[in-house]
Amino acid sequence: MSIDHSSISGAVMVTDSEQRIVRINSAFSALTGYSHESICGQLSSQLYAKPQQVTFIESSELDIMEHKGIWTSHISIKKENGDIIKGFQTTISATDNQDKISHYIHIVEPLETEKEANSYDQNTQLPNRHLFKGILAQEQENAKRKGFQLGVLLIDIDHFKLINDSLGYTKGDELLRMVAERLESQLRGNDMIASFGSNQFAVLLPDLAHPEDASIVTLKLMRSLEPAFDLDGQEVFITTSTGIVIFPGDGEDSESLLQNAEKSMYNVKSEGRNGYQFFKPSIQSSAINRLSMESEMRKAIEREEFVLHYQPQVDTETGRVLGMEALIRWQHPDKGMVPPFHFIPLAEDTGMIGPIGEWVMHEACRQNKAWQDTGLTGLKVAVNLSARQFSDRQLLGKVDKVLDQTGLHSSFLEMEITESIIMNDIESTISQMEHLSEMGLDLAIDDFGTGYSSLNYLKRFPINKLKIDKSFIDDVIKSTNDAKIVAAIIGLSHNLSLKVICEGVEDSDQHNWLRKHKCNEIQGYYFSKPLAAGEFERFVRENTSTLKL
Repeated sequence: MSIDHSSISGAVMVTDSEQRIVRINSAFSALTGYSHESICGQLSSQLYAKPQQVTFIESSELDIMEHKGIWTSHISIKKENGDIIKGFQTTISATDNQDKISHYIHIVEPLETEKEANSYDQNTQLPNRHLFKGILAQEQENAKRKGFQLGVLLIDIDHFKLINDSLGYTKGDELLRMVAERLESQLRGNDMIASFGSNQFAVLLPDLAHPEDASIVTLKLMRSLEPAFDLDGQEVFITTSTGIVIFPGDGEDSESLLQNAEKSMYNVKSEGRNGYQFFKPSIQSSAINRLSMESEMRKAIEREEFVLHYQPQVDTETGRVLGMEALIRWQHPDKGMVPPFHFIPLAEDTGMIGPIGEWVMHEACRQNKAWQDTGLTGLKVAVNLSARQFSDRQLLGKVDKVLDQTGLHSSFLEMEITESIIMNDIESTISQMEHLSEMGLDLAIDDFGTGYSSLNYLKRFPINKLKIDKSFIDDVIKSTNDAKIVAAIIGLSHNLSLKVICEGVEDSDQHNWLRKHKCNEIQGYYFSKPLAAGEFERFVRENTSTLKL
């Protein structure tokens, strides 16, 4: 996040990435008594009074060091004369041109002055509309610079006047505090929630991957408010109406964004309340379709709508089928066969990829064992592991359970892990892969060449195979550069005693080139498209010796 801290009003302290003070403004000097000369160069932790110092450093600062975004914290600061100032601190991370954190901007708002009313809601202690608009404006500039999207939710509690009229304003304020706590507990570390007074809250969602993701967050927030609130023995149930805007597209500045969010929120109220609406109907329609697919996907396993297709993996020299990659398909009752690129990204976003991936592993192992029992032996089945599955601490136990339940020996199961996944956390990746290898599984790096693997790490991975991405094979005949890259990967693999498989082989020229350059295995439409289980079995039995070479 790049911040123009000169445009931020109030007491401001700027620290570097190590939390050493590099600048303060005149308002900070006036508030604390410190001059620029007396405080710059010191660690900011020296300003915080105990025990608040410990709380801030061990929780909020830990979050700051691990994430980029915006944080708020209750603080107690020691003035130069020894007095203590209690207040709130909003911390914003700033990044350099390499997107690394270079500075932190700390905005201090004391409780003991009238400034509290200027930036924070006194009831919920959340940032108020004024502060929210300022930070939103900064986030808009950051989004423009980096080409990101952000979302703003304007949340209004339905029929709140009735609650105030029936229970009184004191209970109403208490309810607002409880609502604020529930909403805040559901947000990510770099999201921001503010109180707009009365019965409205605003949420800032920076770095949205898809505009429709804002609806997923909104539903999560709505669900968190469904359980009753206990106001001294009185159960109170509430619903909310939410307007959603996306930047860029729904407003040029913070004020226009909030105005359009308010329009959408009031549209929800006019249509019966207890819902949400995007400012743009096209996004609303897309979000509804996305949520509908998520709901249908959650039922697909129970209804046995998922099926596996198998694409043969062939020995380049002999044409013998050595194994197959298991590829999921969704046999939707209304839409027909849905390809994976239509639902796998949503499954990853929603966490459904976990149970779906477990089903794929179990079904692939079950089917391979069934083929072995009918005489179709010696085939390895390759299963793709998602990032969520690979990072699952229970992965080893789940794999062991699948092999035990299906009776398939581990040597006939291969795990394909994408290059981007294995480079996320090198040491834990190596440990996880070593455990899988010790179980007797083969491990392959999928989509090799599209990521950023370091050769220094590659030799440390306990892998058996590299799978060269289809994008390199498409032009291996036409492009000298692609040909050189593929030849180099094959040579590197053999030097590391690894096998190489190329996917996306579609014609005899590609096949002959790969055979000439000693690629071990081939997968692609030149031999066969992915086949349903019955078709795959017939394909292998009819080609028990060799395929077309």
